[in-house]
Amino acid sequence: MKKHTAENIAVRITAALFSVIMLMNCCFAEEESSTTQNAPQKCYELITSYDTGYYSKINIKNRSIVIEGCYANDKVTDITLKNCGTISSTLRVNEDGTFTSVINPSSPTGDSDELIITLQSGAKLDYRIMYSGSWYFPDNRLSETNNAVLENVISTSAKSWVGYVTDEQTEESVKQTLDEVAYLADYIAGDIDDEYLKLRAISEWVSQNIYYDRDAKNNSVTRSTICIKNVLKERRTVCAGYAALFGALCEAQGIYTVNVRGTVLSDSVSYEELSDGEVNHEWCAAYIKDRWVWVDCVWDSGKKYENGKYFDESVSSRMYFDISDLALSFDHCAYLAEKRYYFKAGEYFAGAADESSKESSVTSFIESSYEQTTPFTTATPETYSAPESYSPTTSNIEAESDENIIGLILIAVFSVLIIAGLAVNIINIIIIKKNK
Repeated sequence: MKKHTAENIAVRITAALFSVIMLMNCCFAEEESSTTQNAPQKCYELITSYDTGYYSKINIKNRSIVIEGCYANDKVTDITLKNCGTISSTLRVNEDGTFTSVINPSSPTGDSDELIITLQSGAKLDYRIMYSGSWYFPDNRLSETNNAVLENVISTSAKSWVGYVTDEQTEESVKQTLDEVAYLADYIAGDIDDEYLKLRAISEWVSQNIYYDRDAKNNSVTRSTICIKNVLKERRTVCAGYAALFGALCEAQGIYTVNVRGTVLSDSVSYEELSDGEVNHEWCAAYIKDRWVWVDCVWDSGKKYENGKYFDESVSSRMYFDISDLALSFDHCAYLAEKRYYFKAGEYFAGAADESSKESSVTSFIESSYEQTTPFTTATPETYSAPESYSPTTSNIEAESDENIIGLILIAVFSVLIIAGLAVNIINIIIIKKNK
């Protein structure tokens, strides 16, 4: 009886140890899965833009980076990494602006770098690239977040539309401003028939003719800073003014555009913090030819106004015109998109601003024909924050690495315990058999 009991105890010890290790494996697997879900995915191909005359297609193959594309009116002159040089590189540029290049980077100085494409104009286009045993482009899944925002455009009031047009309390000022917008839109579009080319022309004009007002940003941004009337008069503003002017010019040409608010990289917001940051930027998206086109005139502009003076800080580019979803996610996280009808702002004062009748969907806007009604007075623009239902995703590569190490150590410890337990059981069984 005692022999049988000892044998049962040995078996039970083995089973208990096996259960513990399986439980630890399951817990670690769940923890690893959760952590992996929050970490950026590794991508080995990046298309920088959907503009066929201004893009790069970048493929990472082992330690080589293979690049091809086209910059039709501004040829490529150099491609390199910012923080680590290249062992060797080739660059062939054709007369039509198409090009091919292969670069072999040297050892990186860290786990993150920037791939820089320099154009003939001096414009520098930079894209995030990372290293972890091999080079890759990070995908923090903000592409899905950004696109989801565009599928849920929110309605805004006529009161806010008027406030973005002018800071003056007169009908004449509002009408004069919108007349100027309509005239300027016709001037920019010229005889362009293609809607996409119109959009690109408007984006380029705003980027190349409006200066970013750092004095206002550092001191105070008011309604006067961002209203279209003063943006056109002073040729300077902050991001909200850029977006308002761009949206109004597009509306004047019948192009459906929304204003997007969200977080972008800054001195206080890192790449890892993008989806958790406070709203600090505004840009646009236009819906044409059955798809959305991202446009950020601010980040394409190389002009600034500082200490009371206008500067060409850098060369304006088209990097953020029709930028790809993945490339945008490197530095932009959208929280919401709002639709404004600048040329319908007068409805607020004419008593016709029935909120329930305002179109907010792409389809209804395209199917409707809107008139440029006469605006009346002005009001303070509404402000918005991220919706309560918004659930940001975060990434923490360093935390993932630490947790993986701890998990592996625990598995190793319990594996040793199981082996020891099995050894004890084998010895006990041998002793039991001898006693028989």
